[in-house]
Amino acid sequence: MDNKESCLKINTSVEFIAGFNNMSHLPGFDLGESFALRHALCEGDKTCFKLGSTLLIRDTVKIFPKGLPEEYSVAVMFRVRRSTKKERWILWKILNQQNMPQISVVIDGTKKVVEFMFRGAEGDLLNYVFKNRELRPLFDRQWHKLGIGVQPRVLSLYMDCNLIASRHTEERDSVDFHGRTVIAARASDGKPVDIELHQLRIYCNASFLAGESCCNLLPTKCPEQEDFGSTTSSWVTSHTGKTSSYLPGKQEIKDACQCIPNKEEAGTLGSFGHKGDKGEPGENGLHGTPGLPGQKGEQGLEGIKGDTGEKHHIPNISISSITTTIFTIIILSITILTILTILTNITIVTNTHLPLPFL
Repeated sequence: MDNKESCLKINTSVEFIAGFNNMSHLPGFDLGESFALRHALCEGDKTCFKLGSTLLIRDTVKIFPKGLPEEYSVAVMFRVRRSTKKERWILWKILNQQNMPQISVVIDGTKKVVEFMFRGAEGDLLNYVFKNRELRPLFDRQWHKLGIGVQPRVLSLYMDCNLIASRHTEERDSVDFHGRTVIAARASDGKPVDIELHQLRIYCNASFLAGESCCNLLPTKCPEQEDFGSTTSSWVTSHTGKTSSYLPGKQEIKDACQCIPNKEEAGTLGSFGHKGDKGEPGENGLHGTPGLPGQKGEQGLEGIKGDTGEKHHIPNISISSITTTIFTIIILSITILTILTILTNITIVTNTHLPLPFL
């Protein structure tokens, strides 16, 4: 479907756009506004959508009245909380009239992956999993931007204004927009996930993410301009978004952004500076934590059979022989004792009949 026919115009402040000049209104859909979510202050000058405690679900036709274009970008800015940094949750899902999934973006904190699923031209579900080490900071409870560029045969994943990976895909099936759409839901029970959600939009432009700015990820605000009273200046990028495979640090993002006064007083951006000198090598990183214990090993091989031992003959003495021997000894003892007793009595009798000695 043509972008002009299906997409609305949404406000986009200068801090979000780097490579799109004079485009304060881009074609797309603001899902936070479509779900009528209330705003709340979440950090400094940042505002977040209040997700509440009930399932965030709406009729798809009310969000995308004329459907989605063939090419689009999913752009979200959020940070996870301690309780959800290891949770699996649904960022965005479109269901058909039979409540079967057609498109979904899932973020898995346990596996540290991002999944994009759609229904293929043959009707089967195709799930593309992005598992890159550059995605690990997405779960560190800091502010991050995540983007997915969707083209007819290509998916491109961006994080913090850097291209992380691109995947070739199969042909997509048409989407039934008469079902329902779900956002920010836990995969376990469908209740709203406990995150701080600053932005959730779908732009009708697959190349939008390559020019997006990350100046609003900076934790500090621009200083107030004395020349303009209480007017606070805002961050604006000084170059187009990067597409390298590494993630920039906070200082690198800050160096790429400039503070300018409010829109009415802003001047034109300066020209690009000269390329800087090559930096010094960084220090060695910290030692990693010990790995998990290994799995139980397999049973060892059977040992070698030992030598045959020598046989020793043990005399075979029966119980009856032992009994006979003991009985014989007892009889002999009794006999000897009897003979000694008789001899003693004879001696006594003899001594009694001897004549008295002569007086």
